[in-house]
Amino acid sequence: MVPLTFSPFGAIPAVELERWLEHADMLLPSDLIQFWQLTGGGDVFESETIFRPTVSSPPNSCFVEDDIEGRNAALTENGKSDNLYVFQEGVFLSAIRLSDQRFVTVTTGGYVVQDSFDSLDEWYIQTLRAEFGEKYGLPPIEI
Repeated sequence: MVPLTFSPFGAIPAVELERWLEHADMLLPSDLIQFWQLTGGGDVFESETIFRPTVSSPPNSCFVEDDIEGRNAALTENGKSDNLYVFQEGVFLSAIRLSDQRFVTVTTGGYVVQDSFDSLDEWYIQTLRAEFGEKYGLPPIEI
């Protein structure tokens, strides 16, 4: 409905995501995996990126080194806990807390959990949509 709110990197076949998760020995929430199947991650609003898993399908041309493995490796070198798997970066960082599979926002630098969410939808509505919705003329959403 609103142009320039989301630029997807390109859908990822389910079999590639399954291989990637198996190779990484990772369990992640199914709604995030479904999101990647449909979109491959992408740029949201003017400053936010939802990272793309490192799979063999080529991303589209707006993808610029926004792979999730590389970004998590760099953040871990800077002190991020292995229990946090960052999937979004911009005004704030968002991660999956692997110990309980919850979506969380964390501080940059100290990687302290600020908020926790049950689902990708709840995370989106209470983070990105709350931050940028009014600016982009998006109607409020109740959960």
